[in-house]
Amino acid sequence: MTQLDPSLERTRAADWRPRPTLAGIDYTSAAVWHQERERIWFGGWVCVGRAEEVAGPGDYVVRNLVGESIFVVRNLAGELRAFYNVCAHRGTRILDDEPACGHLGKAVKCPYHAWSYDFDGRLIGTPNVHEDEDFARADHPLHGIAVEEYGGFIFVSLNADVPPLLDALAASTEKITDFERYRLGELRVARRLVYEVEANWKILVENFDECLHCPTIHPELVKLVPLYRLGEVWDGEAPDGGNWMREDVSSFTLTGLSALPRFPGLNEADHHLYFGAHQFPNLMVNLHPDAVMTYLLEPRSPSHTTVTSEFLFRPETIAEPGFDPQPVVELWDLISRQDWAVCERAQRGVASRAYRTGVYPRNDRLLFDFNELYRTAMGRPRLG
Repeated sequence: MTQLDPSLERTRAADWRPRPTLAGIDYTSAAVWHQERERIWFGGWVCVGRAEEVAGPGDYVVRNLVGESIFVVRNLAGELRAFYNVCAHRGTRILDDEPACGHLGKAVKCPYHAWSYDFDGRLIGTPNVHEDEDFARADHPLHGIAVEEYGGFIFVSLNADVPPLLDALAASTEKITDFERYRLGELRVARRLVYEVEANWKILVENFDECLHCPTIHPELVKLVPLYRLGEVWDGEAPDGGNWMREDVSSFTLTGLSALPRFPGLNEADHHLYFGAHQFPNLMVNLHPDAVMTYLLEPRSPSHTTVTSEFLFRPETIAEPGFDPQPVVELWDLISRQDWAVCERAQRGVASRAYRTGVYPRNDRLLFDFNELYRTAMGRPRLG
């Protein structure tokens, strides 16, 4: 976890009292899923990938945002632009889902009637639409959506009245903005893994935010971070909510050792700590002295989530002869698969007619804080 909101006294209080989980239907109901689409996935900022995927003018990515196809493109001035993947003529899907990224030549062209748009969404080509029809191209641009970048991550919002991105990032219980010293925007992806997980996206977030399961599910992980043997995620003293690694451990690998160079500009304590941060709703960032691993959650249904895991390093490290991220990838892939298996088991359990709601002991306190943030986003009252 990352820096804790000091107003959340329950994250430290010894007199924690058990609190209820979300209801079973919050993980399984089609009605709740549709409410989430409108209020969370269409109502706020959502991460859709890394800016390096659209590095130059004309580069684009297509994303399925809980059933709504959108694309992000870099314009000729080097700025990001984002649009619904829909032609203004008669609603045709413009870009295919696969390939999910690529390069456009001089314009975005609809494959149906060849209407063309520049990278700012302006309509610039309408074959066989004649001048005497009193047709004004300026009245028919692509349908734009908000797009901003932070730390090399691209965020979009389908809400025309969404607050600035930095305000939204600061409102999350956990914040990637606490880790500017890692210079996330300068890092580059060296490896990507994609998982299809049969579980609700919230179960994956809750699993990320607790370690009561670690002694049972992650024997390799608890060897590296002694605190995890106690089912705890923060000792109340480590800076920025970090977790101390074992004294002889230098990174997250099966051996605990790494030949990769450390990131420049870190604090001395950072060389011995692991940090994890969930940026609401769908970005999880894991920070190490020599690598950063991210999870991007893309919900497909109430019971299915696509998870993209990316491994980020300094570009000069990637360029070094013999660069090998495999030791870091190997451990995280193992941890991920262990997590996904138990999350799928949890999904099957909460779907039971017997399950109404569960309970959070103290070591699950961050899950309750996530649930409170979720309730606010869904327009529900907090439980306090």
